[in-house]
Amino acid sequence: MSLKDRIGEVSASDSPRARRARIHQGWWRSFVLNQKQGTRPADERALICSKLPAETAGLSNFISKEIGLLALEAAENHNNSNDKSGIIEISRLKENLLSSQPLCFNFFGIIALDHELGLKVVQSFYPEITGFSGVRFEYAPSPKKNFTHDNSAFDVALDVSIGSEQGIIGIECKYTESFSATAYSKDRYKEIYAASDNFVWSYEELSSSRFNQLFRNQLIAESLLQSDTKKFVKTALFCAPDDDKAKNTAAEFLKGIRGDFKIIDFMDYISVIQKQEISERQRIETMRLWARYLAHELSD
Repeated sequence: MSLKDRIGEVSASDSPRARRARIHQGWWRSFVLNQKQGTRPADERALICSKLPAETAGLSNFISKEIGLLALEAAENHNNSNDKSGIIEISRLKENLLSSQPLCFNFFGIIALDHELGLKVVQSFYPEITGFSGVRFEYAPSPKKNFTHDNSAFDVALDVSIGSEQGIIGIECKYTESFSATAYSKDRYKEIYAASDNFVWSYEELSSSRFNQLFRNQLIAESLLQSDTKKFVKTALFCAPDDDKAKNTAAEFLKGIRGDFKIIDFMDYISVIQKQEISERQRIETMRLWARYLAHELSD
């Protein structure tokens, strides 16, 4: 069997970044997980290298069994909620190696399962934080009508505190996908915008197609503050080190707001965890994160 056959099928429509990441996930599937390639999400008659077969996927898409079980439990709780925003697709979570949704659990599941470690990691990026109490996935406050009244959600939200004040860090996670190019606008968005002192640019600039996804995340943050649900809200972009397009968009967006917004990349996060006094299991998990999402030299 040739190397090309072993790794599997790729997509002709991928950008160069996405193609390289897809091939790496095909390598991970074949050489690390020792699984055959699964079918394309949009065409079950065609194979794609970055997909696990439904019948053999199990918890293989996660860097540990514990994180896989956490992901399935979070997905079930989220999808059974009566007032949820978005949905966590179980099949995508378990089978799609290139999806940012299992990526969220793989990276942040480590600190979701160890709050002491979580506090140290968060403090490396936000030294003012004094407490860390957990991680929420695909999080939006409820009832929706009291906030942005849409299906927007933070991919990951960290429950944190500064002294006695409870806050949250809302994170947008990207792997290979671009920001949504659709420009959404609602009267509720305009109300939140008008009531906030944290926007520098006009509503029209911030709600444009380039910034709309980041803007809607920021509107969740502002609605939490305006409702007095949280005393402070910080927002962040979490992305690959080489995702210059996402980083440039986020850096430009930062000029249009006064809120606490950070850009954190995968390597920064892994490095912070590796510098802590962690268990052997946690050190192995973070090494697997590096190999799974960053170490393209292993599949070159």
